[in-house]
Amino acid sequence: MDQVQVRKEVNENIRICKPTRETILLCANGFQTQDTHDSTPMMEYFNNNFREQYQNCHIVCVKLFEPGVKKTHHAKLFEKTLSDAIVSYGKAGYDIILLGYSFSGALAAKMAYKYQNYISRLILVAPVHDTLVNGAIPGYFEYAVKFSKLQKKYGKRVANAVGRQTVVGLPGLLIAIFYSILKNRKYFKKVQQDTLLIRGDADVLCTPHSIAKVNKKIQGEHVLYAYPKMSHGILKTLKLNGVVYEDILNFCFDTPYILEKNVTLTAQEKRQEVKNTALDDDGEEIPTFNEIFAKIDPDCDEVTLEEDM
Repeated sequence: MDQVQVRKEVNENIRICKPTRETILLCANGFQTQDTHDSTPMMEYFNNNFREQYQNCHIVCVKLFEPGVKKTHHAKLFEKTLSDAIVSYGKAGYDIILLGYSFSGALAAKMAYKYQNYISRLILVAPVHDTLVNGAIPGYFEYAVKFSKLQKKYGKRVANAVGRQTVVGLPGLLIAIFYSILKNRKYFKKVQQDTLLIRGDADVLCTPHSIAKVNKKIQGEHVLYAYPKMSHGILKTLKLNGVVYEDILNFCFDTPYILEKNVTLTAQEKRQEVKNTALDDDGEEIPTFNEIFAKIDPDCDEVTLEEDM
């Protein structure tokens, strides 16, 4: 695994220590069209490596919407789902650390302001502040159109072939996401908790302008970590983003950095990978997501495609 030269701000007022009480990291998802939550790989990494030594520390993935269930594609339901989780764990006595990713960064900022008695720390991963300046609206809709073409041409089996779930009512979901950003981004300036900001240098949605706006608005103690060559899909896999997982877990639970010990494990897992193919009604192999996407957009970013799988 190549060493990533992460640029980390230092703030001596932010104390990193192992929790002494029951502590939970609640992770809200970003825009996704798959069954697996964005933070599931990080949660699995924690459980595989630190579960026994950190028995009072937990990670829960909060799914703000179901990609294939149109009735869940509403900004108010995003907020209710996250709010219910916070209140439930807060009343149960947990110390809560809240993570917002992509569009849910703005919603997480609102929750941090609303539930200051429950939420002790905040993590904003690739928070989207702009929607027009960074081309997020046309970019997301372009993706929606492309995926729609795949479904129309190859049918529902494409979703199985690439591990994705068909998204019903995608335009409505995107509108709800943009509305959530516009409605909640004002709460960045009301954040008082210690906050970790994370951004990949190759991110075209959380632009330099976007992260600068968020960084400037936050009132509480905060630090920014920047990762070279990483894009908006900065939580995708251990192989590509393990260094990000370790920084987040260290900020939350003061876990050690053991990434080099996991290189061998990652290599073993890679050797055990078996190509997952799907056949159409004629018994012919359905092209992979990368192969189909390359035909639609030959100039697509190979790094982005690799992270998106």
